[in-house]
Amino acid sequence: MQKRKFGKTGLEVSLLGFGGFHLLEIPSDDAIDLLNQYLNRGGNYIETAAAYGEGESERKIGFVMKDRREECVLVSKSGGRDGTSFRKNVEQSLINLQTNFLDVVLM
Repeated sequence: MQKRKFGKTGLEVSLLGFGGFHLLEIPSDDAIDLLNQYLNRGGNYIETAAAYGEGESERKIGFVMKDRREECVLVSKSGGRDGTSFRKNVEQSLINLQTNFLDVVLM
């Protein structure tokens, strides 16, 4: 799959990204299968948010991230508008996603 530079971050991301919002509409097993297929085919940009289903999207993605984290650029979002709430959102995202780092956090 073709990749492009992600702004000035130094990261390279696949042209086709994987958005986590609609994972709320399907069972966990199907979400895991879709995400594994995406990564197997060379996709590497995964974007979700703690607010999607009160963390449900992140938790579904986390099942795959615990084994395949190094294969992707992982992006989440926070609605926190102060340092305390932002930090709390990001810490919860790390737990949900079963990782110890995010490549990008959007506000």
